[in-house]
Amino acid sequence: METSETLRADDARNDEGRALSWWERLHGPRGRILMGRLTAHISVLLAALLILMVGRVRPPTQALGGPAQEILPPQPLPTEPLARAWVPTPVPPLTRAALPHTVIPARPRAAVITYTVQPGDSLSSIAAQFGITIWTLIWSNREAVWDAPWLIQPGLTLYIPPVDGVYHTVAAGETVESIAAKYQVDPSALYNEWNDLKEGQPLTEGQQLLVVGGKDKYIELNPPPPKPVPGAAGRSSGICQGVSYTGPGANGWFVSPTGSGRVSGWFFHDRRNPGHIGLDLACRLGDPIYAADNGVVTIAGWNGGYGILVELAHGNGYTTRYAHLSELAVGCGQSVYQGQIIGYCGSTGWSSGPHLHFEIRFGGAPQDPQSYLP
Repeated sequence: METSETLRADDARNDEGRALSWWERLHGPRGRILMGRLTAHISVLLAALLILMVGRVRPPTQALGGPAQEILPPQPLPTEPLARAWVPTPVPPLTRAALPHTVIPARPRAAVITYTVQPGDSLSSIAAQFGITIWTLIWSNREAVWDAPWLIQPGLTLYIPPVDGVYHTVAAGETVESIAAKYQVDPSALYNEWNDLKEGQPLTEGQQLLVVGGKDKYIELNPPPPKPVPGAAGRSSGICQGVSYTGPGANGWFVSPTGSGRVSGWFFHDRRNPGHIGLDLACRLGDPIYAADNGVVTIAGWNGGYGILVELAHGNGYTTRYAHLSELAVGCGQSVYQGQIIGYCGSTGWSSGPHLHFEIRFGGAPQDPQSYLP
């Protein structure tokens, strides 16, 4: 290779202006460098062409004792044909199946409800309808049933607990512990999802509590058999049967059965006892009790929690009841007139002292006596 000094000398000669022939230029330093580069490029191109041509030519081979044969690329192994071409089954989109019936898990109701007795109802049929025992129904409606379930009438409103037990109305001075002991349960039974009650919270009179699993006393579910009646003025026991209920027509208004409007106990649906369906009128033991209007005796005798009871039918859809009497003065089927003595003040049955439990019903539904009395 020529040095840079040689090239510069050649350039100097050129700068002198002497004309060089093409041969001199080709074989000069610059010519030799250009020729070397050109030769290198041509060699690379020829090598590439040679490689390309060799790749396209299949080299022959000479078999022993035979002509030359071309070498073929390997062929795939033969396979048996498929019996049937596999076609993927389309998958339908996922959809929610229609449920014609919704299954709701059985669980207790969220609260105590009320039910109005309908014609043809009985305590046993109502209990079966709501999935509770007849005893739960009786124990939760002591003021309405008065331990005389055979006296149930259409129009009467009953409490229906969501589970078996007792629906209790708190009286003055009661505690969680005393109520639990009364109904034979642990005090924790009162702290449940149906009672708005916290541990240590004092109770208030009239507060209603569901005592889950509580039990009260058992009573006779069938009415006591009536005794023979010697005559219209005779005395009998229980519900009057086999008598004609004809008598004087009602006047259409009521007088006080005690001669006074003084209340000594519960009012109708008293806030302290919402289940109370009558009016507790004050009277002394042995005081006379009077018929509030003309009518016919339909009950005369002992009837569970009512004690000695008289019921009068007034012929205009109204009936009146006089409970806890000490003695009767009338008998079954007897016609009575407004102001007539029908019995005497007492404390029989479910009573804590002498008084008259007085009820007015229309079509069987209890009414507030204070709305009718003078």
